[in-house]
Amino acid sequence: MQPHRFILQAFDPEYGHPAFETMCVVERLEDLREVLGEAATDDPELEMFYELDPDDVEAINHRFGLAFDPGGRKAALSKWLASHELPYLAHTGFELVLMLDGRKQFARMGGEFFPPCRYPGEELFDQVVAQGLLHREEALERFGAPQTLGDGRVIEGLRTVYYTRLGEEWRIPAWKLIEKAAATSGWNDTFERLEGMLFGYADWQNDWWLEHLRLRGERWGAVTIYLVVTATELSAIEEMGWRALPLRKGDLKLASSPWNAPGDGEARRVLEPGGGGTLVRFRVKARPFLEQLASDRHARIHELPAERVRDLNRIIVDSIEIALRG
Repeated sequence: MQPHRFILQAFDPEYGHPAFETMCVVERLEDLREVLGEAATDDPELEMFYELDPDDVEAINHRFGLAFDPGGRKAALSKWLASHELPYLAHTGFELVLMLDGRKQFARMGGEFFPPCRYPGEELFDQVVAQGLLHREEALERFGAPQTLGDGRVIEGLRTVYYTRLGEEWRIPAWKLIEKAAATSGWNDTFERLEGMLFGYADWQNDWWLEHLRLRGERWGAVTIYLVVTATELSAIEEMGWRALPLRKGDLKLASSPWNAPGDGEARRVLEPGGGGTLVRFRVKARPFLEQLASDRHARIHELPAERVRDLNRIIVDSIEIALRG
């Protein structure tokens, strides 16, 4: 059995980035799930981000023979990702300190629902902006109509906050222009490189990243779709080789993500499966979905009439996967 790798991190209280970290190797996920307790009930593969209190850290150290000491800092545990193996420091999680150090020029903190209107760690950026050290802009992307989350909260749209170093404000409209062009023609290597250049990555880093995506077989021009299905529908999907959705009588409520390799957090909050439902994800061709099937090409939540399932099946580009069991 292949061991599972996780990472324990202690976070700098001033800038919010990992101050130091250590790897945690787990033979059986059940052992770690037992330590995490109820927080991991709905996360069978332990893919979520877990904030740890001192008792949690002590229990993990004892269970897996570690000596991790956050020294009073906030601590967290998450699954080891391929991004941890890059030959350079990825900006994600280090945005603030790298911008102040001049190694990053532009940051885009987005995808948070409003209301509420805050993303984790935003107060740290607020302090720096108040000191006049960074430029800040905010954008709200409203849904066609308010949406109800699985926990009953009503949200109106998505909120994105942009930051640049002083004198680099031009990067924000440049990014919006790239985003607008990609929405029409589809994302590609050129847009990916331009995004990296706006962030402040060096040419060799952008070269490495694009080659890395090519070797992984990543495909541009796709949108990731999430849908809650019943046990009967899941069985039908399995019988069809995980390549198509079964017909149904009722309309489909879909959540979409434009990113090539998105996380499931947003979709889970919107479509939290209940009553035994299962959250599945799959990728579809971006242009036909956005132009023909999406409720609104700028929205993240879509209502698809039952009779359009066949049209959706025609543009699925890879296998349907289970994201979260109910």
